[in-house]
Amino acid sequence: MKELGITKGEWQYRDHFSDGIIETEETIIGHLMKWGSLEDELQSNAILIIDAGNTAQKCGMLPSELLRQRDELKEALIDMVWQFAYTSSKGYHTGGLSALEGAFHALGLSDPITILDFEAAIKSTDG
Repeated sequence: MKELGITKGEWQYRDHFSDGIIETEETIIGHLMKWGSLEDELQSNAILIIDAGNTAQKCGMLPSELLRQRDELKEALIDMVWQFAYTSSKGYHTGGLSALEGAFHALGLSDPITILDFEAAIKSTDG
């Protein structure tokens, strides 16, 4: 995992009079000023910042890098689904699905995998 150079530790929100504070147990990361901001907006901004910081620490990637990776994986899955659909319609397949079936089986997911499962996975990435 690459080093991002961000503050380590669990990022949290603390309400403090005129500010919202994003911090770890040891470090103040930032202040969100309440003056002139809607409380709901301030809370939503804090949740976004905290989630981004905590997620980045867990995976070693910035949100923009995760988005790019998600898009690449989505395109690969779409290609795999189309390849599976094409080869299935011809009465044979290349083994790509059997490898995926093996991976799912190793995870304890032994139900048959269908094209609908892939389509649902692709659709879930659209937000």
